[in-house]
Amino acid sequence: MKRLIAEGVDEKGRPILSELSSEKLYEYYSMVDLRFSGETLSRYFLSLKTKPFVILTGISGTGKTKIAQVFADYMCQDDKRVEADKRKAFIPVRPDWMDNKGLLGFYNILDQKYHSTPLLDLLLNAQEKPEKPHFVILDEMNLAKVEQYFSDFLSIMESRTADRPEGEKITLHSGREATAEDGRIIPGKIHIPVNVFFTGTVNVDETTYMFSPKVLDRANVIEFNEVDLEGYTTGISHDDAFCLDTPDVRNALIDLEVSPFCSRGDYSRFKEIFEGRENPFQELVSRLKTYNLHFGYRVVNEMSRFVWMAQGACGEHFELSDAIDIQILQKVLPKFHGTQGKLQQPLSDLLHFCFDETDKTGKPSEDLLQKAQSTDNGATYPRSARKIARMIQNLKIQGYTSFIE
Repeated sequence: MKRLIAEGVDEKGRPILSELSSEKLYEYYSMVDLRFSGETLSRYFLSLKTKPFVILTGISGTGKTKIAQVFADYMCQDDKRVEADKRKAFIPVRPDWMDNKGLLGFYNILDQKYHSTPLLDLLLNAQEKPEKPHFVILDEMNLAKVEQYFSDFLSIMESRTADRPEGEKITLHSGREATAEDGRIIPGKIHIPVNVFFTGTVNVDETTYMFSPKVLDRANVIEFNEVDLEGYTTGISHDDAFCLDTPDVRNALIDLEVSPFCSRGDYSRFKEIFEGRENPFQELVSRLKTYNLHFGYRVVNEMSRFVWMAQGACGEHFELSDAIDIQILQKVLPKFHGTQGKLQQPLSDLLHFCFDETDKTGKPSEDLLQKAQSTDNGATYPRSARKIARMIQNLKIQGYTSFIE
């Protein structure tokens, strides 16, 4: 196994990531001196495989941008340097973006040239190489309103189906073709190739915008709020209950034998896994419907897809309750934000659901809240229980709560 080809380092003395080589995902991160638990890396990979749009949120300095950058480097490591760079686009979002020109460029009528962008270059390259995954990282994507500059992408990703894989087109300019500054021909319209994977990183402060339910409904949201200094110094993680059976995933992100789009078939495959047991998604929908906070078929299909894909990828490490827990945490809870009057009862009901209990009072006891916040809380869905307990505590303190903090 090659660890480093000694051709150079960057301006800060760090090894150039494309010159590292490891077939194993977890090992690759260790080689660049980054520590993420096996579960975190597994969740990120499976979330991208389920649907090519993932949001990474949490406190600053926990590695949200790095996990996405290094994953792209890992996936592209078998290409030559020039070819690998064409498959990656790191895009810092600007606060003045009010449309998609910052992402896709524009036609300048003064010089009669199309001014391209790294994202448009990547999309065109992805169309030419459909067998290779391409990666887009939108850094601090909520510095501008996502619904304004990214709405075309959100809509078109939902327009793609198994019988119409290309979906609708994005209009770049009014002509049939235009010439770019470097002489390339830019078409008037373009599809979003299915081999393009988007990751957005998020920080929340007075300079950023909150996501709308429309955005959160279309993504897996992974939170980075845990700081384990003991594990950070030793390189040992105690959060590896959910891991990939074979951590060589370089060719596993795109599966030509499986439709890249979520559908009712994913829910059917999910039902086969828990056959003979009570349907947890049905109970979850029933509880949330009481408060008009339930979710639709798209979310059910995407959650189901994550679960059955996790079963195949995790092998002997797979636990159905872990996969469901992760999907409640990443797909259901992110859309909960509001006042105490609106959320106290539904969050209490969800907390009891995590412990396989029925909520008869409309609010959890202090004992249950303390139990839920412990590392080993004994819940059926422990990760979700811990997050819900924190959100309920925020309701008590400030009268308002949100998943994204």
